[in-house]
Amino acid sequence: MKKLLLAILFAIAVLSCSKSNGSSAEDHISVSQVPSAVLAGYKIRYPTASGQTEWELEHGNTYKVKFFIGPQRWQAQFSTNGTFIDETMIQS
Repeated sequence: MKKLLLAILFAIAVLSCSKSNGSSAEDHISVSQVPSAVLAGYKIRYPTASGQTEWELEHGNTYKVKFFIGPQRWQAQFSTNGTFIDETMIQS
């Protein structure tokens, strides 16, 4: 009985750690799910962005995009109406 209880507690601990690990594949969205106002704001602010982009929906109302300008990776956040919020250079 103790072994069963320990196994259940261990499984619960593992599952709770994996869920609180921050960003996951479920956060990523396709570009077709990004509102046109957000895409327009991104394209206006970063006309030279290139390479692979990754979009995420955060907190249900903020869109984060990761992209390249030259060899440097960046991320930026936009509100649902396309207003720029923040940008960060991603250190490799």
